[in-house]
Amino acid sequence: MIATGVSIIEQERNRIYILREPRINAIAQWEFYIDSILNRDDKNCVEQIRMKPVVLYNLCDVLTSCDLLRSTQNVFIREQVIVFLQIIGQNQRFYFISGIYYKSIETIHRYFRIVFKAVFKLYKHLIKDSGDIVPAEIMNNPRFYHYFKV
Repeated sequence: MIATGVSIIEQERNRIYILREPRINAIAQWEFYIDSILNRDDKNCVEQIRMKPVVLYNLCDVLTSCDLLRSTQNVFIREQVIVFLQIIGQNQRFYFISGIYYKSIETIHRYFRIVFKAVFKLYKHLIKDSGDIVPAEIMNNPRFYHYFKV
């Protein structure tokens, strides 16, 4: 019995262990994916996020300068905005996006909501209130009448 135990221990000592390494370098993969969206060409970028890279950079600058978004340790502003635009523009599911960026569904959902709230707060800067004036061609058009009933 003791001899059997000693032989098992010796077998375990002499066993060669293979160190496991991650199969995928997630950070390198999502950085490559974002670069492939932004740096390939404008047409590809418009197909993926529905805007040109210059417009994306301007949007990120506006969101940063208005102090509506901040980079975190794990997710940069540019990535937050791109994820938001892919979900909105491509009608992608959180599950699918989480697989692309190697993030949890909860993380994708959290940053989607953060960017959504930030973009929604931009309406003060982008949309001008016309007051109560309704153009006559709209007011007199029966097609729009039910929207302007008094």
